[in-house]
Amino acid sequence: MIRLTAGCKVNLGLRVLGRRPDGYHELDSLFWPLAAPRDELRIRHRPGAGIIVRCDAPGIDPARNTLTKAHAAFLAAAGEAPGVEVELVKRIPSGAGLGGGSSDAAALLLWLDSLRERPLPQAALAQAALAVGSDVPFFLSGRPSRVRGIGEMVEPLEDDWPPLFLVLVCPGIHVATGQAFARLDELRAGGASGAACRAQNSLTKRACAVNGVLLFGTARLDLHNDLEAAVFPRHPQLARLKAELGRLGALAAGMTGSGSSVFGLFAAEAAAQDAATRLRGAYPRVYCQALGTAGM
Repeated sequence: MIRLTAGCKVNLGLRVLGRRPDGYHELDSLFWPLAAPRDELRIRHRPGAGIIVRCDAPGIDPARNTLTKAHAAFLAAAGEAPGVEVELVKRIPSGAGLGGGSSDAAALLLWLDSLRERPLPQAALAQAALAVGSDVPFFLSGRPSRVRGIGEMVEPLEDDWPPLFLVLVCPGIHVATGQAFARLDELRAGGASGAACRAQNSLTKRACAVNGVLLFGTARLDLHNDLEAAVFPRHPQLARLKAELGRLGALAAGMTGSGSSVFGLFAAEAAAQDAATRLRGAYPRVYCQALGTAGM
C-alpha cells in the first residue's frame, strides 16, 4: 500500500474579476498552503485499467470525484495509467473553501507521474490538473502563489513576508461554490459593484487595516474576498465568526474561497494560540499554525 497525504490552502484575499462567456470566473487570489487539516490517500495497484475510489465521507461520489477525474486526465495526457484502488480518508471538510478535493487530485497526479520513466512535461501535467479543477494546478507545487485566470496562472511568491500566525476555523457549514459565484453574479447584475460589496461587509473588519489591506514595509497583503458579499447574508454566523476573530486580536480576518472556513492572522504566536483555545469550545475544528515566509 502507498500512503500519500494531501494538505489544503487558504485564500488570503480573493477578487472575482468577472464571468467569462464559458461560465468560468476570472480570479486573482493569494493561495497559501497549510499543513493541517490533511487528507490521506491509501493506494493499491489493481489488475486492469481504471480507478476505484472508496471513501466513507458523506458527499463523495465513488464513481465521479476529483480522483476519478485526475486519473482520467492523466491517462489522456500520458496515454497510459495503471489500474489503482484508492481509499480516501477525508480530514479536510468539504464545502469549506480549503481545496481538499483539488489537493487530493494533485497528489494522485504527482504520484502517477512519478511512476513514469520519463515524467510528463510540466506544462502537460499542469494542463491535466486544470482539466480536473481550477485549484488543482496550484497544488502541484504547493508553494505560496498568486493565482489568476481560472487557476491556470500560478506565480510562486518571491518576496519574504513577516512571520504571521494563522487561526483557521471550520464551522461545519457546507457552502456550495457554484451557488456562491451565482449569487455574486446576481448581486453585480443588480448593481452591487465591488465597492458596494466591500461596504456591505465593512462592519466585520473592525480589526483589519483600511479596506482589509495589511502593510508590512513594502509588502502589501489585500485580504478582501469578493465572495463574502454573496455568502455572509445567507450564513450570518460566518460574518460573526470573522468579527469574533477581530475581537480576539487578529490583525485581519477573512473567509477563504467560497467558505465556509474563516481565518484570522495574528502577529504573535501566543495571541493566536489563545484565540484558538477560546474558539475550540464553540467550533468543531480549529487549527493554529505559523505561515512563515513565502520561501518556506
